[in-house]
Amino acid sequence: MFHIPCSAYAGFLGTLCGVMSTTNTANLYDVLAERGFVSQATDEKIRERFVRPVTAYIGFDPTADSLHVGNLVPVMALAHLQRCGHKPIAVVGGGTGLVGDPSGKTESRKMLTREDIDHNVRCIGKQIEHFVTFDAPGKNSPTGAVMLNNADWLTELSWVELLRDYGTHFSVNRMLTMDSVKSRLDAESGLTFLEFNYMVMQAVDFLHLYKTHKCTVQMGGQDQWGNIVMGIELGRRIAGAELAGLTFPLVTKSDGGKFGKSESGNVWLDPKRTSPYEFYQFWRNTPDVDVKRYLGFFTFLPIDEVNKLGALQGQEANAAKQMLAYEVTKLVHGQAEADTARDSVQKAFGAAQDVTGEAIPHGDLSEAELGAGIGVIQLLVTAGLAKSNGEAKRLVSAGGVRLHDQPVKDISQQVTADDIRDGYVLIRAGKKRLFRFDVR
Repeated sequence: MFHIPCSAYAGFLGTLCGVMSTTNTANLYDVLAERGFVSQATDEKIRERFVRPVTAYIGFDPTADSLHVGNLVPVMALAHLQRCGHKPIAVVGGGTGLVGDPSGKTESRKMLTREDIDHNVRCIGKQIEHFVTFDAPGKNSPTGAVMLNNADWLTELSWVELLRDYGTHFSVNRMLTMDSVKSRLDAESGLTFLEFNYMVMQAVDFLHLYKTHKCTVQMGGQDQWGNIVMGIELGRRIAGAELAGLTFPLVTKSDGGKFGKSESGNVWLDPKRTSPYEFYQFWRNTPDVDVKRYLGFFTFLPIDEVNKLGALQGQEANAAKQMLAYEVTKLVHGQAEADTARDSVQKAFGAAQDVTGEAIPHGDLSEAELGAGIGVIQLLVTAGLAKSNGEAKRLVSAGGVRLHDQPVKDISQQVTADDIRDGYVLIRAGKKRLFRFDVR
């Protein structure tokens, strides 16, 4: 088994919001429903299941070495599960990751090597560890979380074993009705036989966890509905198990845009990929109409406070956005980083602006480089404020770029030593994004 031991993070987060140290006696279904987590349930009486302690699991796909903010809904659900007195299992798909989940995808995923997947599994496991308390090796406490890698059992199966032991329990006709399959069959790229077997592997996961950990509930995004249903049916056919599933809505932005992406790309939990300052800014820039939903999903604030903050409008809504940004940053990166990010944002965009803090995105630039002049387009790309020269040019042409406080009007403008102020060059894109080049 692949276990991640309890680390110092557990105690640290326990003092933050009572995530670890406080058990909530409320029914888990009620907690999830009032915070917006419930999309579908396979059992009409699923709420009754949570009257008594249960073991439930959520799977995580190791396609990268970091989770992004879109993964926070299932991570928070694990934490709520534990807070309400149940036992959470986090399954990182080292085995299923070798195949790739076709759910919600219009084309095949990039195939990763075993080494890449193993690395990603370790990294994701440590991130999930920030939100729940894991059992120490050899322990099995009633609410202690367990981290498992499904490669431990899936890669032990031979193809013949899989066909003989499980193949007769799956109807191809039924599988073809699943949305994850139908959408791909209708797409130009089609669906490979490899991907078609994904739901079989996930169903085997549920059966394995029922047999080895008495796990009776699987939770996940609503795109996992078909996979969850197949697991419930396999458990019933082979073990006579009464299993259930619960799905969460896929988080979207009110304007139809994809949640979890900033102008510079995905918003990651790994501070090396997305700095705590940028992470804070992502949440601080939440549209007014999304604030209440996000407070419900991504914080542990009492629901009464969520509703009160979510009702604020106009300028008052800024207080709710600041609370959202601070609480999520504190959960993911710790209170010290949240304090630093909040203070840096206030200094950078407040009345008395100060952009010299370490939390402000920054990098070095030599005075020699400025001697010959550097194009403002190049600086925008280097700073990560634009993904390409073309995007940088469009930003300038739209009037969205400033050098210090001066608008940049010419895409061919050169930045020189004359633009150094107090030892740095500050470039801004839009109202909320900036980068400081420290001149050495």
